[in-house]
Amino acid sequence: MSTLSSLRAAPIIGLVIGLALGLAYTWVIAPVELVNTYPALLRTDYRWDWVRLAALSYVADGDMERARARLNGLKHEDVAGAMRALIEEYTAAGRSADILRRLTTLAEALDVHTPAMLVYLRTPTSPPLVPVSTPSLTPTLTPSCTPTPSCTPSPTATPTLTPPPTPHAFSPLSTPTIEPTGTPLPPTPTPPLLSRLRVVEQEQICEPGQRVHIEVVVRDERGAGVAGVEIWLTWPGGADRAVTGLKPQHGAGYADFNAEPGVSYALSIGELGMPLVTGLRIEPCPVEEGENPLMGSWRIVLGP
Repeated sequence: MSTLSSLRAAPIIGLVIGLALGLAYTWVIAPVELVNTYPALLRTDYRWDWVRLAALSYVADGDMERARARLNGLKHEDVAGAMRALIEEYTAAGRSADILRRLTTLAEALDVHTPAMLVYLRTPTSPPLVPVSTPSLTPTLTPSCTPTPSCTPSPTATPTLTPPPTPHAFSPLSTPTIEPTGTPLPPTPTPPLLSRLRVVEQEQICEPGQRVHIEVVVRDERGAGVAGVEIWLTWPGGADRAVTGLKPQHGAGYADFNAEPGVSYALSIGELGMPLVTGLRIEPCPVEEGENPLMGSWRIVLGP
């Protein structure tokens, strides 16, 4: 009976030993090495790195066809996830608007969408100024009188002496009138909105349980929010950057910053230009006697 059991167990034991030896050979002795493999066969994190490198190459050379060829064969989930992560990372790091515009252009071409990219696809730009020729004014002189000869000489044989003429009072010549013939000059083009922004409202926000912050709202002439405006908050030894429109639930022209008491802040727009607000500090809100002190936030509205 024991001999029969041993004969039945022998194939199973041999199969287990062969499987163990095969795994040991392929994993330890001679593991598989992939050479010149396709990006789609890489591990997930490597596939995301490949998408990131292809996107940054497009930022450098602007070759859309080459970028598509490099990403060909990858799953759309990998491309979309890697592109969203890259755009959000660069937005949070405050990279330049030109780099983010190229990344979002590539993302839109690959059918990838994220709220951060919408701002850079729709950043308002001022129209170029068209030179207008200025007509010149040609003065037309209209004389008021026609000079006539005062005397006509007649030939005589013998010259005669004529007494000197009696002085008379002469009236001054009339001044010629200049009549402009040109057309009126065209109106001066309106400067870009960014150069006309000013602080139109500044108020302290006092709400229990709120996060201490500084929020900025940018509006145009009609009072509508403007997305894509670069806002800088600077303080001694540091700076932070935000772009309006990244939080659409608060409006197109909204951006905010974290703030701390005891720090003097300055607010600028564009490429760190002249500050519009200086000496901005987080201060306690006015409270009634016996109430707990509350630190207030600031709301600043910019407009033309």
